[in-house]
Amino acid sequence: MEESEPERKRARTDEVPAGGSRSEAEDEDDEDYVPYVPLRQRRQLLLQKLLQRRRKGAAEEEQQDSGSEPRGDEDDIPLGPQSNVSLLDQHQHLKEKAEARKESAKEKQLKEEEKILESVAEGRALMSVKEMAKGITYDDPIKTSWTPPRYVLSMSEERHERVRKKYHILVEGDGIPPPIKSFKEMKFPAAILRGLKKKGIHHPTPIQIQGIPTILSGRDMIGIAFTGSGKTLVFTLPVIMFCLEQEKRLPFSKREGPYGLIICPSRELARQTHGILEYYCRLLQEDSSPLLRCALCIGGMSVKEQMETIRHGVHMMVATPGRLMDLLQKKMVSLDICRYLALDEADRMIDMGFEGDIRTIFSYFKGQRQTLLFSATMPKKIQNFAKSALVKPVTINVGRAGAASPGCHPGGRIREGGGQDGVPARVPAEDAAACTHLCREEGRRGRHPRVPAAQGG
Repeated sequence: MEESEPERKRARTDEVPAGGSRSEAEDEDDEDYVPYVPLRQRRQLLLQKLLQRRRKGAAEEEQQDSGSEPRGDEDDIPLGPQSNVSLLDQHQHLKEKAEARKESAKEKQLKEEEKILESVAEGRALMSVKEMAKGITYDDPIKTSWTPPRYVLSMSEERHERVRKKYHILVEGDGIPPPIKSFKEMKFPAAILRGLKKKGIHHPTPIQIQGIPTILSGRDMIGIAFTGSGKTLVFTLPVIMFCLEQEKRLPFSKREGPYGLIICPSRELARQTHGILEYYCRLLQEDSSPLLRCALCIGGMSVKEQMETIRHGVHMMVATPGRLMDLLQKKMVSLDICRYLALDEADRMIDMGFEGDIRTIFSYFKGQRQTLLFSATMPKKIQNFAKSALVKPVTINVGRAGAASPGCHPGGRIREGGGQDGVPARVPAEDAAACTHLCREEGRRGRHPRVPAAQGG
């Protein structure tokens, strides 16, 4: 129910109290005037009142726990100007009483205050300003025109579960789309399929088997996968398909876009992701498809060069949080039509201190969007992000939720050919000798060794 607006007071211009001047009437109105207090200040005042109540309650509990001992001390040592105790002794007595309080009670109080402050700080939902102002909430995910093949839909849920169990895919959520074991069955164009074969990618990895159909269906998703598992293709191929569909329906005009936004924690990762998008967009253009423009917005590059692509209309944008925040604040980039957002390595971005920037970026969206979170781990802050930003998300876990990869971490050797997403994968240094021995043995037998997916294959 909408609250009734408070009665507005209007100053009379024709009536002035008898024996009083015009200024006295205005002074009376000024005394009745209540200044407007912003919502943030009102919340802070309310928080201060709550903290004061908690302190008062804690002090009362301490008095009840101590029983009559403090009163006995006060009776033993009379205080006041009529007592025979000197002021120094009175001061020392009060000081000892203050130090006698339990430290555990103080620590408990401090922890409660920290929890309240954290709840207020993290209470800002990942929503746009318009959504928060009008109280708009979304109950259903975005609908897309993509549908799985008919024979896949006709399969039973038990068969889908067997496929997930075979590839060690853990899923959570309602109405989970079926896994698909072929890029062709995912209905990608022939140019995309040829590009995948050129990269040596013939079959999807576990995260791609379940993740790509989920995103193509329009569902919000949390992907927990290690580096080298092929997760980059999970959010790059669908955004290319969505932008291609939008361009065919209505070509993008100047300064329009982006439709898809990918945020990466580092410049190097943003460059790799941008290179993958450019590669497949170029293949589509060579196959007589419309030109799809992709902008790279990272620090260390000229803003003029980045804006040159945006001025012609951009379909996709890969950016780092700092540069994107700068462009949004200067109104050089607009997210009015952006309906696709992917956060790569979200846990790393939070650890680097970009949580506030990401919350601010969310406030620039104008409508519902499809949100994807990719992370090697699943910390509590990522769970809080999902609760406030995602609509009926599907969680896909193909790796350990506490570590990156059992066989992929910095400090190893780069394997030739890279991972399933085109990004070079790393083989651990301690396993390098074993891998070399395996390759030699398999080479003598005339066979090509297959690098496990856990090592970036």
